Amino acid sequence: MLSDDEIDHLIKLEKQVTNPKARRLSKRGSEQVNYEAAAPSGERFRVYIRQNLRLTENFSCGLLWVLPSGDTITLARYNGCDHAHVNPIEGTSPLSMVCHIHRATEKYMRAGRKAEHYAEATSRYKDCAGALQALVIDCNIRGLGDNPEDDSQGSLL
Repeated sequence: MLSDDEIDHLIKLEKQVTNPKARRLSKRGSEQVNYEAAAPSGERFRVYIRQNLRLTENFSCGLLWVLPSGDTITLARYNGCDHAHVNPIEGTSPLSMVCHIHRATEKYMRAGRKAEHYAEATSRYKDCAGALQALVIDCNIRGLGDNPEDDSQGSLL
């Protein structure tokens, strides 16, 4: 269980990708790549990018915190607009067919839901490349195309 302050701290930590040339995998009609990242404090993370090859609106980019046990908690997930999303605890109207950002929350963990179930609509991106750029900025990730000179992201997107 993480508090919202602990989640914010983990998201704000500077993270450096340690395998910028990770291999792309084709799996069940999608292409994905998984990166490892580390903070100077020793915290470990995974960054993933998934893109459906048939439906361009179906994509997800995310940040996972790797616990010492090897288990992971998804801290943030940037999804496409291919599905509706409802925040059941808040009882909000569905985020219908819009891009949305999931964030881990203490409230959802305490309720026994996925840590990152809560989501808010966004207009900050419209495709997988834009979602990755937003994730990199919001989660302080270095080594994945976070500046014009850094082309280590490759051409997955």
